[in-house]
Amino acid sequence: MTSNAVFNTDTFLLENPNDLISLDKWQKTVNLLAKLFDAPAGFLVQYTPKGFQVTIASAQASNPYPAGVIIEPEVNIFCRRIVETRQELYVNNAIIDSCWDNNPEVHSDGFRSYLGVPVFWPCGEPFGTFCVMDYKETNYKTTYLELIRHLKDILESDLSLIGGYADMQKLAITDPLSGVHNRRGFNVLAEQRIKLAHRTKTTLGLLYLDVDNFKAINDQHGHGIGDDVITLIGRVLTQSVRQSDVIGRIGGDEFVALVMLDATEDLQAVKHRIAAAFCSHHQMVKLPVFTVSIGITEANSASTISELLDVADKDMLQRKRLLA
Repeated sequence: MTSNAVFNTDTFLLENPNDLISLDKWQKTVNLLAKLFDAPAGFLVQYTPKGFQVTIASAQASNPYPAGVIIEPEVNIFCRRIVETRQELYVNNAIIDSCWDNNPEVHSDGFRSYLGVPVFWPCGEPFGTFCVMDYKETNYKTTYLELIRHLKDILESDLSLIGGYADMQKLAITDPLSGVHNRRGFNVLAEQRIKLAHRTKTTLGLLYLDVDNFKAINDQHGHGIGDDVITLIGRVLTQSVRQSDVIGRIGGDEFVALVMLDATEDLQAVKHRIAAAFCSHHQMVKLPVFTVSIGITEANSASTISELLDVADKDMLQRKRLLA
């Protein structure tokens, strides 16, 4: 395990900014697990796209794996078996089982015994494993199995809090009609993106979109069709910019997109791509043909999101007046 590990501290749990869960409580739970089993190591391991990450490690000198260690997903370790089968696993002596012959935890680090249970997110997808490991052969009684199952239930109850909070946060910053961020969500994320751009010397551009004669669309075709137009705009913007760009609906028919630029001329290219996407969608959906005025501005080192919105809005209004 040690030879295949890389250190990385980026985990979902450690990035949780609101302390909905107590990592100290999780640490105490893992410590208690190792103590009750009289084992040299206990862990809460998170399954991520990068591999199996030790999120919490029992605080013992005998534990060789600190929190943050990641094992690549293809390595034959005990936790991988649990995630793949979604079943608990007890191996009392791995040396006599040939299926663990290439397990580095056994043949590089000297572990013999492993007991682990799967931990699931509320949606049913695997979070990872809760496990205890020993350097000697073990013979755990049924009550020990019941104990580790009970402790993992405590961990899963905390995960349900995280999931519920994430859902509430998403609802609070998302416009339900267009599917993009609402004004509040856009402002918060855009300010973060601007600060990051200042640190990394990245160039940003802002596009400000407004539907031409939107009131006439509602008056002539009904508000249901107007809602369909708003939904289409959200879809077109999402498909036309990078996933890392920030999109928002900041008014009835007003949308904005803060995009990262590789070069100054890219902002015009993004604008033309969005305009072309609207033309293409008009041919595929049964909606009245509508046009969108798009104002643009490039961010500079002194820009705030409110300043950018003001400049791009004025540019959009000027273009709208040219069409009148």
